[in-house]
Amino acid sequence: MLIGIYANAERDIGLAFTKRLKRELESEKIDCVIHDSVCRNIENARSFGSACDPKPDIIVSLGGDGTILSAIAFAAPAGIPVMGINLGRMGFLTSMTADDNAVKSVVHILLSGDFTVSERSMLCVRLDNKNYYALNEIVFYKQSLGKTVDVSVKVGRSHVAKYKADGFIVSTPTGSTGWALSAGGPIISPDINCLLLLPMNCHQLSARPVIACDSEPVTVTGGEAGSVIADGKIIKDGVESIVIVKSEFTAKLVTLNDFGFYERLTQKLGLAK
Repeated sequence: MLIGIYANAERDIGLAFTKRLKRELESEKIDCVIHDSVCRNIENARSFGSACDPKPDIIVSLGGDGTILSAIAFAAPAGIPVMGINLGRMGFLTSMTADDNAVKSVVHILLSGDFTVSERSMLCVRLDNKNYYALNEIVFYKQSLGKTVDVSVKVGRSHVAKYKADGFIVSTPTGSTGWALSAGGPIISPDINCLLLLPMNCHQLSARPVIACDSEPVTVTGGEAGSVIADGKIIKDGVESIVIVKSEFTAKLVTLNDFGFYERLTQKLGLAK
């Protein structure tokens, strides 16, 4: 077994957790590699890059949800599962929180195989002959501060609606607990094959989220150019129209058998406590 470690140095202060995890893995005769972004700061460490060479069997992400999203960006095309250890705040996508026993718990789980791999749908948008992928959402957002933008939305060949809003979100079920939730969208189980479409800060009383089939492309066209944001990162400004499709890749998230989606809703989001 080869374990890859992808750490957020801003969350893992001094890379202390990374170093402890590396020592514990090696003590159990488990090979590990450290991502290029932090490997130079770890003594006697083998590295791997975003091309996943060498290819880990599992990548352990150390940080928060943003760190997992960054890891999935290169892990999903390679088909590698990602196990998240929360060193941040919310950590909704993570498998566990980094407490005093977390290092030994991670190694025990990896050795015992006491986990499941949840496959999550992803999104793809093509800009300038390059594909960009997102696990949570792709957003068309206004560039002009202080005013709304007209946004027209189509699913396949069918016109859905025209909105006057700050922007528009196309979300996966996984993303329904992220930015889409803040915009007033519903919570959707990640097992459901659909897309969530919703305007942001819409200036229309009739505007409602729409759940669409994920087999058809979604076209979002602005009345003026806007920014395209994938999983919280601006990928291009000055875009007038985008076409979003379901990705050919899926994200593989390691989940613990006693900590499923609905348990997360209660513990992380305080649903019906």
